[in-house]
Amino acid sequence: MHLCAGVILLLVPCVVLSVDRQKVFGNLHESASLPCTVQCSGELTWTRFQKQDDVLVRCSSVSCWSRDGFIVSYEQYLKGNSSLTMLKADYSLRGLYMAKCVSETVCEVVFTLSPLEMTRVIAPGEPIDVLLPLTDLVEVSFTPSDAVQPSNLQICSVDKEKIQCSPDYKERASLLKTLQIKDGNVSDSGNYTVQDKVNDESIAIVTVHMREPCPDIKQQEGVPVWVVVLILMLLLVVVSVLVVGYVMHVRLRREVQQLRENAENSRLALLQQNGNGNHPGEESNLKNP
Repeated sequence: MHLCAGVILLLVPCVVLSVDRQKVFGNLHESASLPCTVQCSGELTWTRFQKQDDVLVRCSSVSCWSRDGFIVSYEQYLKGNSSLTMLKADYSLRGLYMAKCVSETVCEVVFTLSPLEMTRVIAPGEPIDVLLPLTDLVEVSFTPSDAVQPSNLQICSVDKEKIQCSPDYKERASLLKTLQIKDGNVSDSGNYTVQDKVNDESIAIVTVHMREPCPDIKQQEGVPVWVVVLILMLLLVVVSVLVVGYVMHVRLRREVQQLRENAENSRLALLQQNGNGNHPGEESNLKNP
């Protein structure tokens, strides 16, 4: 009797759970929340995609443990909110984060930083400082305010302490804590964008406005020095003449007043003298009727 063993192959479909990947923008040096609202009945862990063995947060029905700089609220976790809070965001924390319930990925969040935005107002001839939050392989491009000129022109690339610039900026640009462009002029007005080439992200946008000199200042700068000196001398002469004329006028009025007073005094004295001379004759007439 021969026993024949039959092999039955069972084809079980492989179910792949699709996780919606979200993208979160944070602000430099501020806290950020990576959302995850999946209820986990087992152990929940948060890790980075690049370092999945390095657990950032581990939560269970008993408690939550977290590495420095990260936290998951235990009370919220029990309510089904497993969102990861990043206490102080910086550029080193950018990337893909994964939340796993037991061994199943339940949340994926890409964290990045919003580009820093700032405005500079400078006068012609002053340098243009473009902030470089990172110097690990970044690229600086320029979009002029004048719409006629081409936009998004690459002007320099920076890799740590090395800098490479286009011919128009090679002699003007230097690398300090910023990318400094010397001798700013009106055509330099526009937006300067710092692009992280590794992560293909804009990390800073600097808007530059050029302040033009006032027309009055230009006109004053165009007047020769000798003309200004001549005008001042003429003003001095006019003022001197007015002062001398005023002094002479006051002195003349005083002299005229003095002459009038002297004449009045002389007239009164003469009248008195004439009056005293008539009294003897009157007495003689009284004695000889």
